Formats: sequence, C-alpha cells, structure tokens
Amino acid sequence: MNFHLTTKDENSGVSASPRPRVPASIFRLESTMTQKDSLPKIIILDTTMRDGELTPGVKMTLQDKLKLAKHLEAMQVDVIEVGCPGIFPKDFDEIIAVSGMVRESIICGLAGSKQDEISCLAQALKPAARSRIHLYTPVNHQDQSEMDEQELLEVIGDSVSLARNYCADIEWSAFDAPRSKPDFLCKAVEVAIKSGVTTISIPDTFGSLVPEQFSGLIEMVSNRVPNIEQATISVHCHNDLGLAVDNSLAALACGARQIECSINGLGARKGNADLVEVVTAIANHQDYRVDVEPTLLPQASELVAEITDTQLIPNPG
Repeated sequence: MNFHLTTKDENSGVSASPRPRVPASIFRLESTMTQKDSLPKIIILDTTMRDGELTPGVKMTLQDKLKLAKHLEAMQVDVIEVGCPGIFPKDFDEIIAVSGMVRESIICGLAGSKQDEISCLAQALKPAARSRIHLYTPVNHQDQSEMDEQELLEVIGDSVSLARNYCADIEWSAFDAPRSKPDFLCKAVEVAIKSGVTTISIPDTFGSLVPEQFSGLIEMVSNRVPNIEQATISVHCHNDLGLAVDNSLAALACGARQIECSINGLGARKGNADLVEVVTAIANHQDYRVDVEPTLLPQASELVAEITDTQLIPNPG
C-alpha cells in the first residue's frame, strides 16, 4: 500500500490535488544502517521550510518551523534551508529564530544575485553556529550575445564575492540549467567556483528530465568544468514527471554528493524529491552512506503532515 498527500481546502473542506506519494514502508522503517564510514557521504539538504512552503495551500508559522527544525537536527540532517527573506519578509525572523536554536545542522537561506537580498539573508543568519548562503542565478539565456553572457558571468562572480564577505559556506544554483547552453553553463559554474563557491547545485528546475538525461547533464558538468573538484556537486530535482527521487539518485554515479529534498516531497508545483525515499535508498545502497537517523523518519513525515495541514491517505496498490 502506498500513501499520497492531499491539502485541505479551507473553504470547502474538499481535498485538493494529490501530493507526491510516500511509501508505506517509512512507517515501518527500522534502523538497518550498517557502519559504512569508508563510503562517500551524501549530504542531505532539507528544503521543506523553504521550497516546501511553495506547495499550493501550505503555510508554516514561526512555531511550526522551530518545531520542524528541532526534529531535523535530531535526525542529523546536514543542512536545513529555512527561507528566502529577500523575497518573503516573514522568512527573515524565521531564519533568525531557527539560527538561534539549532547548533549542529547548517542553517541555510536562499537569495538571488541582488545586493540587498544577499545582505538581508546574511543579517538573518548572524545567530547561526553554522551558516550557509545559497545563491541562485538564471542561466537559461539562449538568445544572449557574448556581451550579455559576459555581463551575467560578472553578476555571478560579484554576487558570490559579496556573499563570501559574510559567510565561508556558499552554495550557488544554476537556475534552469537543463535549458541553458552547455558551454555557458559550464563557464558559469567555473566562474562561481573561482569566486568562492563551495557547493554547486544543478537543478532540474521544472522537473522536465528523465534519469538518463539528468545524469548526463551532471556528467557533462563534472567532465567539462576544470575546477569542479573544488566544490561539492548538489542536485535539486522537481517531481513534475514523478522522477525527482530517481533523478537525484542517478546523479550520484556522476559525482553528485549532496541531494536537496523535502519531507513528504513538498514543494512548488508537484513537489521535490522526497527526503524519506532518498535517505532510505542511500541507507540501503552499497556504495554510499548518509548520516540521517532512519528511526526518526516516520515521525518527520507525520509532523510535516500535521503542521502543513496535509493528510497521508492510503492508495490501493
């Protein structure tokens, strides 16, 4: 039996569109991880509070995020992405509060390339024991001239350099990478790393690729960017085709070492890769390891369903 999520319509009480399915096995999951310390570690970035809040009908309060952050830290999630304060003002206070409470996990926020967005995020992250600034820049500019491309590369370099003034841990995302020109994408990644980025995220922004295509994209970046070994490759896959988890896992064989995902697969449009499915798959994989505590996964799923006013409803099959 499988499960899927629905969001309650506040006015009618009728359930809205189904959310990504959650395997019933998560509710029976026991700690079956073996010691695999010698294997490559896969970093888990949870974006339930940031991208998950883009799910239609889902809103989280400050207390919701504090409760969830406490559970994510107990689970030993590596990176907790809380919000995007330059776009959503309420996220500013939420990042401050979570930063002041969490001591072990890295607290992360998202910002575009504008100076005010970056400085706003940096201010919110000040209380964090461990912080990360996550930047993004659209790279799909098929009709750009060489001059336009050079200007965009300068924007990327300048934004990363500014963020480095506030924080040593910088992630940069190539927004809409699948539809960008390969040469420009690789050059943009190279510039970002030269400017001080420590994690490069290649997203399947609109969930348009199948595993063979997405792994090919990651492989191209791995092979063509000369300084790629100076940064961790991350992936952020959307679930529009129902392949977010498959795409994320396929990227590992091509060098990805961080997966961005969310509890119950919450996120924009049809959601993101489901954290429970990702962690379970890696925990049972012979070539990789993950530090997330598996016995706390069922509670995480139930907690998120509760605070986002969603329900786990059994599907036949």
